[in-house]
Amino acid sequence: MRVIVFDGVGQVGTRIQTLVSGQQPLYAEGMNGTARRSPLVVVGVDGSNSSLLALGFAKEYAHKLHGRLRAVSTWTYPISYNPLPVSWSPEEETRSQLRQASQEVFGDTLPNWYESVVREGSAASNLIAESRAADVLIVGSRGHGGFAGLLLGSVSSQCASHSRCPVIVIHSADSDPNYANEAGQTGLLESARDRPVVVGHDGSANADDALEWALSTAAQLGASVEVVRTWNLDRIPPQFTEEHGYVPSFDEVTARVRRDLVAETRGLIERHPTVEVTLRAALARPAGELIASSQRALMVVVGSRGRGGFAGLILGSVSTECVAHAMSPIVVVPAASRSES
Repeated sequence: MRVIVFDGVGQVGTRIQTLVSGQQPLYAEGMNGTARRSPLVVVGVDGSNSSLLALGFAKEYAHKLHGRLRAVSTWTYPISYNPLPVSWSPEEETRSQLRQASQEVFGDTLPNWYESVVREGSAASNLIAESRAADVLIVGSRGHGGFAGLLLGSVSSQCASHSRCPVIVIHSADSDPNYANEAGQTGLLESARDRPVVVGHDGSANADDALEWALSTAAQLGASVEVVRTWNLDRIPPQFTEEHGYVPSFDEVTARVRRDLVAETRGLIERHPTVEVTLRAALARPAGELIASSQRALMVVVGSRGRGGFAGLILGSVSTECVAHAMSPIVVVPAASRSES
């Protein structure tokens, strides 16, 4: 395994060659700590173009991991629904939309590792219920019907707060031409060897959860990992502010932040000897740095809760900014303590 350390302006610092030997297992442990040879990927589908992209990405992701894929659509009766005998049925309409979406992505022959289900009820409650057994939940950034408002509304908040597994948000082809040339076919993971999995790390336990997921996933996809830590003038590391009468240079602070990042992540990194890892510290806004990195990333991974440079990433303004402007899939990894409860 090769570990490369960068400074805040992208200059190569040192390379650390670890002495760890061995190979990564084909499938990492599930979020509940149980070994899974066939990971379960769940994707929300509502018939929108965004959900077709999500289904296409989910197909590619599940195939790469030799996993199972479950597409979930939901339906409810409209508030003004009249129970008198009529030919229209919201359940049948939803089933028809899901069949059409499956056909657009897979063609006429569905693989034996794919299943589609239709459930009654709200999107949030059904997705959260599915996340208890899933290894990954995948959703489109914009939708209609059962998944409308998934990112910016109440469904988004509920999924981010209560999902038991990592959530991957797929943005539209308008964000990045690498996403799709036709409905439901992303092809994004074919560039895994050319694009890193970027993970934001702020030193919190949940950041370690995100890093572990990023390393495990990169090992399975054949991708590299880039670990990023930011700092700003409002959050200068305390070891500098405690030294009275001394004002460090930006380079000194960046170097110290970088050293802390190396020390805090080395144990996790050494557990994944097949993955090439880059560590980088930067004086930057967290959202701005992640968005800039997303332009060349396979995906950007963050913990659902953090501190320091990435605090409030899910429920605050930084989250909204990343979701609105990121050019790659965004992965939100729940805290391990919450996923195991």
